[in-house]
Amino acid sequence: MSVAGRKPKYASVWEALADPQIVVSILILYCLVHFLVRLLLSQNYTLDESEQILFGQSLEWGYRFRHPPLITWLTWGTLTATGQSRVAFFLLKYGLMFAGLLAYFQAARLVIRDNKLAGLSVFGLLTTIVIGYMPHVDLMHTVALTSLLAAYLWADALVITRGRWVDYILLGVIAGLGILSKYIFVVLPIAMAVGTVFVPRFRARLRTGPLLVALVIMLAIVSPYAWWAKTHEYSLFALAQTITKGSGPAFDFAIWLKGTFNLDVALVLFAMPMAAIFAVLYWPALKPIHRGNDEDRDWLKLYGVAMIVGAVIMWGAVFFVGTESFKERWMHQVLLPLPIWFFLRAKIAGASERANKIYIGLALLFAVGVVATRVGIYELGASHCKNCREYWPMQSYAQNFERLGFSSGTIVAAGPQASEAYDLAGNLRGVFPQARVLTPGYPVSVFGPPVPGQCLVVWQGSAAMPKALRDYVEGPLDTTFGNDSVQGDMSIALIGTHKLQTLSYVQMPHCGP
Repeated sequence: MSVAGRKPKYASVWEALADPQIVVSILILYCLVHFLVRLLLSQNYTLDESEQILFGQSLEWGYRFRHPPLITWLTWGTLTATGQSRVAFFLLKYGLMFAGLLAYFQAARLVIRDNKLAGLSVFGLLTTIVIGYMPHVDLMHTVALTSLLAAYLWADALVITRGRWVDYILLGVIAGLGILSKYIFVVLPIAMAVGTVFVPRFRARLRTGPLLVALVIMLAIVSPYAWWAKTHEYSLFALAQTITKGSGPAFDFAIWLKGTFNLDVALVLFAMPMAAIFAVLYWPALKPIHRGNDEDRDWLKLYGVAMIVGAVIMWGAVFFVGTESFKERWMHQVLLPLPIWFFLRAKIAGASERANKIYIGLALLFAVGVVATRVGIYELGASHCKNCREYWPMQSYAQNFERLGFSSGTIVAAGPQASEAYDLAGNLRGVFPQARVLTPGYPVSVFGPPVPGQCLVVWQGSAAMPKALRDYVEGPLDTTFGNDSVQGDMSIALIGTHKLQTLSYVQMPHCGP
């Protein structure tokens, strides 16, 4: 047969999605495009990125109790193995993202048992602001959390559908790593466990012995960090405040009402615009389901109950911690099963191929729009930026410090606010990868061993040295500002603008321990 007469392998994009390799290839391409965009846009590190660059200087059991250490351990390993490679650091982020999307696709295949609709489920996940946009801008911890939540959905589906010993072991490993990614991870396993209790057929498939082994594995993974946390005298109430960012128990009806309203808003915003698109294209799937086989209906029930339980757990923070505000990006552990639940309903309701094709087109349009938005915001934002971290002339600062004689040693950095201290310190570490960089508020030990060389104390702006920075240098660092200290500042234009950014410094022969 001639080439011209050959029948195409796939009649349409929709038909191609029946091949899992096509979906996986699309996910690889998606992550690769965003990796390249991130690599090429700005030489500087964003808030979460600079935080990881800063704390990833050393390998510790823990760094600060607000965030567990998994992503920082991975950052340390990546940077150490690659000689502080910026490319490798971004590959770590997008490698984690791809692994999570792949796990989510595999979970959807097991639950929906339709490769095409499983593909739409993972595309649906990416057609949200919270997962399709925010992680590309920042949120290193959240990328790890989302990927492990997706992996947990996959492992849970394996346990229920296949139930081999290796599946239970995988479940325990993922649960342990998930807790080390973010404490809030625990909401999903609890919610899924309650959901399984409400599905007798699934509950009967579980085996007690392997479940106990999975629990032991999870505890073994978490225990070393839990011991570190215990030795740092953090209470369970402090943990609850950390998770929910609440201010303490408050038996006040106005606070309950405000917290409940804000939680509802956050849950709705998490699913947008995916949920709105689904409601328009697949409105019959939102009606009560009166058909479908038992397996489909059981998965709908499990996921539906799990999401309700997850929301109730988050709602508990309003009552027991006094939380008033919630952000949509705090809802991953509650609503991550939602796209799978949606498209399982679409399968049962008999979704039309036309609706499926339109959804693919809208998902592609959203993905292209995210890339264009990222590029557009960066290209147009320099002239009116407020924080301006993307445009800091870090390379020029580094060259000036090198002319002053600093090439290696210790840098202590702070900004006008705590978040800006992360930014500045992490970005200084980025341009001085052989130096030890510290920021106030944390033990000196978490930033690694001393490095021979001079000492730089750096802060943003031309005002006097912030008190917190001076106290940190003179306290934990046990260093005195003496006659051999040289103070100065440098003002250099932000990248792509004529706006000057001032960096003040004190240069000394050495810092303390």
